[in-house]
Amino acid sequence: MGKCLKIICCYLGPRNDYHNTPVNILSYIKESITNEINIENGYETDVVFVLNESPTMDGLVYILNQNNKPTKNGKIIIERRPNKNGSFGAYHNMVEKYMDEYDYFFFCEDDVLIHKDNYIKDFIDFCDSDELIGFVSLAPIHDGKRYPLHSGGGCGLTTKEKFLKVNSKEYIVNFNSTDSINQPYSKLLLFEIEFTNRFVQSGLLLRNHPKYSPLCENYVKHRGHMNNLKEEYLKLEFIYKVGN
Repeated sequence: MGKCLKIICCYLGPRNDYHNTPVNILSYIKESITNEINIENGYETDVVFVLNESPTMDGLVYILNQNNKPTKNGKIIIERRPNKNGSFGAYHNMVEKYMDEYDYFFFCEDDVLIHKDNYIKDFIDFCDSDELIGFVSLAPIHDGKRYPLHSGGGCGLTTKEKFLKVNSKEYIVNFNSTDSINQPYSKLLLFEIEFTNRFVQSGLLLRNHPKYSPLCENYVKHRGHMNNLKEEYLKLEFIYKVGN
């Protein structure tokens, strides 16, 4: 049995209002930390909250004090970094730093709260069920009509082996070496698309878990989810919420 690292990127500054964002992100992050401490993942899992620096860092002391708090399946880890390339910069930094310690990585945004027990194990089992599955996406998979095929938000799970098949160690190390901090949303959208489209380019598949709806339970508030709504998604179990 291996070990999983769930990477949650956090930003305490102003939010882009394109999405249904939390009114109080600190309160939401506190709720997320509580959730991660108490949920049963069904698999040995540590959770790293990565703080991308922002002009407003209210709640920093509280969050830093959560470092090494035990969870049911591991511990909480707190990291800080400049806000370079947003969540996707944080994802690459954490994979680079913890590559030798974990076999699976689950990538997640700070306004996404997954409340289903054992979902980590379920995602791992599904990912391992077919060597062609490169990435198990939490959210709807964009079908490639408007944008290149990719997983919404880049949230989901992959194995270290498959991540390294898609991204060389050199690419991971150099991902944050060129762009400046505080990238505009349009730039971050390109990173989001590329993050999982690279699996497709490498001949691997993007898949949603067959038991769980890729829609968040408050999907009607999210344009991205409504734009990818399918009738069959409503018949599956909802396991997460996004924002308010």
